Amino acid sequence: NGTGDEEYLRLLREHLPPLLDEHRPDLVLYDAGVDCHGADAVRTFCRGHLSLTDAGLRKRDFFVMDECLSRGVPVATVIGGGYSTDMDELASRHAIHAEVAAALANCS
Repeated sequence: NGTGDEEYLRLLREHLPPLLDEHRPDLVLYDAGVDCHGADAVRTFCRGHLSLTDAGLRKRDFFVMDECLSRGVPVATVIGGGYSTDMDELASRHAIHAEVAAALANCS
């Protein structure tokens, strides 16, 4: 309950690279959900929530996509989750993965 950026990213760094190396996927489908954000309204009706920040979402997305791309694995990504009633806040969180993807593709 309430796992933050540091612990989440530590676990991601520990588990994702070996999975990619072992399974060698042809494509990764990545749902860049934002309901794991600490301020997301999902915490009002769901137990076991995460508490990532905007910076944590950005680091997560960069890590996931970079790990795939550095292995030559293409990534198809979509937005997902997010239960905020503040549409500007929600849109800003959803835009993070597109910004990271653009930066990784040198399109920014």
